[in-house]
Amino acid sequence: MSFSKPYLDSCSDSAHELSAALHTHRWFGFDLDDTLHEFRKASKAAAAEVFKYISCHSDVSATELAKSYSEILAQKTASAFTDGRTSDDYRKERPGALLDKHGLDADENVLVVLAALYKNALANALETKVGALTLLPYLRSIGKKVVIITEGPQDAQEWTIKKLGLSEHMGELVTTNKFGKSKTDGLFECVLESLGIEGKDIVYIGDNYARDVVPAQEQGITTIYLSEAEDEVLSRQGTRVDSLLKIEQVLRLREREVMGT
Repeated sequence: MSFSKPYLDSCSDSAHELSAALHTHRWFGFDLDDTLHEFRKASKAAAAEVFKYISCHSDVSATELAKSYSEILAQKTASAFTDGRTSDDYRKERPGALLDKHGLDADENVLVVLAALYKNALANALETKVGALTLLPYLRSIGKKVVIITEGPQDAQEWTIKKLGLSEHMGELVTTNKFGKSKTDGLFECVLESLGIEGKDIVYIGDNYARDVVPAQEQGITTIYLSEAEDEVLSRQGTRVDSLLKIEQVLRLREREVMGT
């Protein structure tokens, strides 16, 4: 996918204005899951392996297990990983709740097997979002500082970043574990204070409007909403794109201006 010529033609002035505005920021922040990598796809594939295993050792269908698991996820993620527990804790807790719901054995040995199965399947399914592996190094090459601000267990997100090959392209990783706060409960404010910067110093890119865009904007942060279903540049404070590639190409417009092309 590329930043299409018609898109540039239709919003040329806005794109050049946005490019100039983005270059004034010293920091670029990113959500991780479903912003820099395809988390939903990977986690769905990993969960499917767990359902398959349980189904093969019980009389409960994978379809029934998937439905129950969705309900459990909705309940178990309410705290947005602010309790400081590790990924292993969650990867045992959720299958444990699933087994309990269907009256199946949920002893420690079974949970260890299921947690390992999930992690291995997740590792095999991980893939970066289109444009991530070019945008991040480009930002570093033009002197920008990169921070990942994301929800989830610290150890899991560190592992994910390493598996995806993103470590060398980023600076700090901030998860909800670090401050014990979710994005909608003060995480962005804590990050700004920790980094010693103001909202005007950073651009934040995320795929969830309610958990990424809204709370970041409340702290005066310039946001870019990554929405793959829609694509429209609204304003400096309301930019929406459907690909990380488009962010890079907007940034590169300034180079074209300097070179007179």
